Amino acid sequence: MDKKLLVEYLNSRQIPLTGQEQMLTLHQRLCEAAPEFYLYLLADPFADLSHKREMLANLIRLPAAHTITRQRIVEQLRTLPAEEALLVADVIRQRRINNRRAREIGLQLLIGHEQFPQLAATRRQRVTLLLKHLLGERTWSSVRRFLAQPSEVGEKFLRRELLHYAPDPEVARETLCFLAGVPFNPTDPTLAKRMAAREQLEQGEGLPRETLFGLRGIYHRDVPASRVRSLSTSTARVARQDGPLTRLYREALLQELEGEEYCEELWRRTEQAVASLPLIEARLAVVLDLSASMASSGERAFHPVALALALVRLLQQRVTSLTLYQVGGSAPASEELLPQPRGMTDLASALLEAARRQPQAILLITDGYENMRQGDAALVLQGLRLLGLTMPVYQIVPVYTSAEQLAQRRLGDDFVLLPVQHEQGVREVLTRLFLDYAAEFISPVEAEQVQQLLLTR
Repeated sequence: MDKKLLVEYLNSRQIPLTGQEQMLTLHQRLCEAAPEFYLYLLADPFADLSHKREMLANLIRLPAAHTITRQRIVEQLRTLPAEEALLVADVIRQRRINNRRAREIGLQLLIGHEQFPQLAATRRQRVTLLLKHLLGERTWSSVRRFLAQPSEVGEKFLRRELLHYAPDPEVARETLCFLAGVPFNPTDPTLAKRMAAREQLEQGEGLPRETLFGLRGIYHRDVPASRVRSLSTSTARVARQDGPLTRLYREALLQELEGEEYCEELWRRTEQAVASLPLIEARLAVVLDLSASMASSGERAFHPVALALALVRLLQQRVTSLTLYQVGGSAPASEELLPQPRGMTDLASALLEAARRQPQAILLITDGYENMRQGDAALVLQGLRLLGLTMPVYQIVPVYTSAEQLAQRRLGDDFVLLPVQHEQGVREVLTRLFLDYAAEFISPVEAEQVQQLLLTR
């Protein structure tokens, strides 16, 4: 596999594919070059949904992927959250993919999914439309007829066409009755709640907000919207899911944890975090920004510095040679000392010092607010290039959300900009370090190493 293909994928995987024809070509080339590797990208937690939909379409249609069995594709789809898997599979309907391979994958995923009743109850229209497409209008009409009018012929038909995919045929039968609009007595609690909400909306408490609003629009138009919001699962704000090391550092910086308890917990969480990460042979220099701006404020308070410290600790554990250069901070970062963010951001001097040892790569972990001689880091990097130093230099930006705009915080065009929202983003950093010094053509063994870095959890 050409290394450039993988680097291009890493550069684009978080950006929606809409209007990017060159990215569609990239997906096709990646699938044709390494279909086994491409299959595992379906489980990439950082890829935008549009990329996963394109992957599934290619795995179904491209001849190069036909060595991969339908069952393996379904297994990869089931590693995704149920609703995400449904949205990915819906590409079969939206692109009018009509072949036996698509039909088998879609039906195995839907009817064989342990959350089939929940998906039907909360996403009825999408599930019904997908089933109609997979089966065809005539077969779907027959399914409805045999569900409504049971017979021996009808039972054989239902088992042959649908029920043999289900781990529990009776639960699948009542789910199909619900989708087909055939009267039945529900035993599944989610289906029962959805049915009861038709009579009294309060009975649907806990269903997704969009599901309740759909029921309100049909059966309960006089119910205030505020009442629907109070009944839905969306009312409680979902807590931010930081990684275990980031949470620990943030708690310690907020002085909710200290001393011996902090040190013991730091070691425990570090061991857990690096257990599935392979060791990377590299000489790495890391410039860590602990200046005052890394503290941030409000709900983001101490998030940038906590995430930065977590990334450094993970890199120290999984890169064979790492030299740390600290900018700002109340004390040197170590296992015993946890510095508070303070001081100015003199990244240029630290970058120059790091480059003197000529490492294989340099990482600047910083929010990008260069408040001491702004622009000097870019000038230093330009000077290093003129001196013939070609090592890659990355600007790693700890971000709170993927929507943050970084155009004004980029140190310069010569830096490779990598926004990182979660400490699991260290996997992409390690992957890029690995690829920087891999040959132009990646062997199957190296592809497996990349797969372990990117996707093993």
